[in-house]
Amino acid sequence: MMSIGIEELRKHAQLIAQLSYPSRCPRYAASVLRSVEELGVDAILLKDVENLNLIGKGFRNIVLVGLREGRRVAVKVRRDDYPEKSTWREARMLELANRVQVGPLLFGHRDPVLVMELIEGPDLTRWLLHKWPSTSEAKTMLLDVARQCFRLDRSGIDHGELSDASKHVIAAECGPVVIDFGSASHSIRPKNLTSFINYLYSRPLDLVRERLSLGEVNRRSLRAYKETYSHESLETLLAEIQLL
Repeated sequence: MMSIGIEELRKHAQLIAQLSYPSRCPRYAASVLRSVEELGVDAILLKDVENLNLIGKGFRNIVLVGLREGRRVAVKVRRDDYPEKSTWREARMLELANRVQVGPLLFGHRDPVLVMELIEGPDLTRWLLHKWPSTSEAKTMLLDVARQCFRLDRSGIDHGELSDASKHVIAAECGPVVIDFGSASHSIRPKNLTSFINYLYSRPLDLVRERLSLGEVNRRSLRAYKETYSHESLETLLAEIQLL
């Protein structure tokens, strides 16, 4: 895929404008470009000669692919129509998640831009329903996600959106990666594991649960976990739903 160096990009007003989404505001695009350069991004990947390669679009951000120190990275840019332009809060939550080995590695942030590890692969739901992994592969993947949720819970970080893990967990080759900490917050009662279990027991995954012969959730065990966040309560819960 084609890429364009930052210095060369400065000569192409049409491409620079695409850094400001959706309105293509020249002033905002210039501030994004400045932040991208200050974060050590050397080049941006192109879809074609007239368009940047936009790989993600949400109500807060767009995501581009950049090159930094010879490796592909995700360049997350605040939309120009989103009220809060700073990425400080999201970067802080991701930094804390990284400390417990959760989430894409954070490389840096500045003003409306956040640069992090590029995670590639299908979302978890698509992987489960269309790749049709073996029982052991699927249980290993789900168990890994559950343990990551546990580490977030113990750290007092609530991701906030794991009840729809289809959008927030990528089934990468290296294993599952929880992404998008834009809604994450500190909490004395984080709900990452309980949210993930709600996702796992949602109607779209009925066939997956049947194929994996997962057990029913014991509400008493779930309550015990939420009260203690202990290793023992986690192991009991995971054993009862037959992920162990």
